[in-house]
Amino acid sequence: MKKIIAILAMIALVSGAAFAEISVGGHFIGTVNVLQSDTSKATDGEIFGSAGFDRVRLEASGSDEDGKFGGWLRIGDEPGGGVLAGLAWWKPIDQFKLTIGGNPDGIFGKEGVTGWMFYQTVTDTGVAMGGENVWGWDLTNSAANYWDDGLAGLGALVKTRSAFYEGFGGNGLLLEIKPAEVFGINVALPYFDGGLVEDVFGALTVQFDVNLDFGNIALTYVGDANKTADDKKVTNGKVFLYAGIGAIENVALDIGLGVTLAGEEEGHPIAVGLGAKVDISETFGLKARVTATLGGDKNKNDGDTAFLFDLLPYFAINENMTVFVSVGLTMRLPENSDMDSGMGFHFNPYLQVGSEWGPKFLAGIKVWQIAASEKYYEPFNGDAFINWAVPIALNVSF
Repeated sequence: MKKIIAILAMIALVSGAAFAEISVGGHFIGTVNVLQSDTSKATDGEIFGSAGFDRVRLEASGSDEDGKFGGWLRIGDEPGGGVLAGLAWWKPIDQFKLTIGGNPDGIFGKEGVTGWMFYQTVTDTGVAMGGENVWGWDLTNSAANYWDDGLAGLGALVKTRSAFYEGFGGNGLLLEIKPAEVFGINVALPYFDGGLVEDVFGALTVQFDVNLDFGNIALTYVGDANKTADDKKVTNGKVFLYAGIGAIENVALDIGLGVTLAGEEEGHPIAVGLGAKVDISETFGLKARVTATLGGDKNKNDGDTAFLFDLLPYFAINENMTVFVSVGLTMRLPENSDMDSGMGFHFNPYLQVGSEWGPKFLAGIKVWQIAASEKYYEPFNGDAFINWAVPIALNVSF
């Protein structure tokens, strides 16, 4: 870590003459599960504890005094491994910007308050159930490993980002073209993946972005040019339609639609999503989101319907303390298959001490059951168990 700090400091010193604005910051998230267990026979009532660093990052960014050139760098360590990300950009005119590199958080994402923003910075800690329904982990994905064995989980079926575009999260050549104030065209070409140019363009992302007085409308095409083991190209692009409506005072509304286009692989379900944030008063508000996958054939999801639902009321005790109560449900409704229905849920109240976007202390209670059919529990002697934990966390950025 000392070497990383020294490198960033040297970057700031060396580039100081060329860049008029330079900022260096960091981010730390540490989570402790003070108590955790489940009701399974395997645990036999024993109570455990654990801790981990959810995030250790240093970041630096800068631009020249004319705003024509700039760059961004992230170095750190997270549960998935080491992090090294960065990009450089050039903006010769206001209507055009060229970027090389990327941001793993996603560029050009269209989710409004329905994706990561549902729990905001608490999403990245172990206190809230935030990431599960966004990325398809845990509640919707824990049983996915049993899918091929016919032990039906919901991991392959539904997550928030089935209906909302998460953004380009890799490295590539990025183009932003804005011929008018209300209209823009965003392009991402994954050249860093290498290979034939036809495959690069086959996997491009193109987004048409319209910003009007009442809100934002975006149409995003995400290409997919992969190869199977026998070197046969399998191409199925996906289209996301997004509408973010902000015409009603104190209300933000998100509508999403995700459709996989017909290609060499057919029978994909469509996904629809709806999210909302309502500030009822200065001290009370709530968020809600629902996503469902519909249709599809037996090779994809047996034509079954799956959905997830989250509700998050929040109460400000004072300027520095807020209580959140997260309730969620995930379910599969068999229609054409002989699979059992599966249902998962979570109940997750937590306390936030600190600012909404700045440093904070978090403490909560998590109770959840994964969204799996009864067949999923066969390897666990048919024991449909409930998980619980009492986590605390520090989320500090500077």
